[in-house]
Amino acid sequence: MIADSERPYVYLVDGDETVRASYRRLLQPLGYHIEDFADSAGFLRSANLEAAGCVVLDYHLPELSGPELHERLRLAASPLAVVFVSAQGDVPAAVRAMQRGACDFLLKPVREQQLLDVVNRALRKSAADAVQGRARRAVLNQLARLTPREQEVLLQLVEGVHYDRVSSALGITKRTVEAHRRRIMEKMGARTLPQLLQQLARAGWPGRTPLPRESSHTAS
Repeated sequence: MIADSERPYVYLVDGDETVRASYRRLLQPLGYHIEDFADSAGFLRSANLEAAGCVVLDYHLPELSGPELHERLRLAASPLAVVFVSAQGDVPAAVRAMQRGACDFLLKPVREQQLLDVVNRALRKSAADAVQGRARRAVLNQLARLTPREQEVLLQLVEGVHYDRVSSALGITKRTVEAHRRRIMEKMGARTLPQLLQQLARAGWPGRTPLPRESSHTAS
């Protein structure tokens, strides 16, 4: 028997109670942890947005629509995979949803085997995304421990700048650059620069958003 903590989450968000009940009857025997909601607000109040899982989401919800809810999940960097369902065959809407990361766009009435296949695929994708997300957060947490000066030195090294040029650009000695590099490697838990670069690539750093700088750190 699958432990409760290991059961995949499947959220059903649809204003039609009959539709939710039919999805639940189909998916429940597979051992999923299933929760259903009549609207987006109820889902947002109760769902675990940080855990892997799948959201079977009606496209045309009142108030906060399916696409709007999907966008909130994207902005929150949630690993939850979204499967849209709709009673209307809107090709442009389906294309937009897929472009923004939805796993699929199904038309009602949804065929049972089709829903099973799509949910299973979405759960596999979500599990992989959750692993990547945890790795990314771990690297970002390590980066946040760097002093502002260490972040500056790291950015120069990532861009392939030689020690001499780093020294000149930052107004510090080459020996100081080397000392910063050693501390950076220690804090990041990396043995070699290629290994460090792989960690940074997984975290998407450097990106457009700078890392927070702790006021207690001082540059040297």
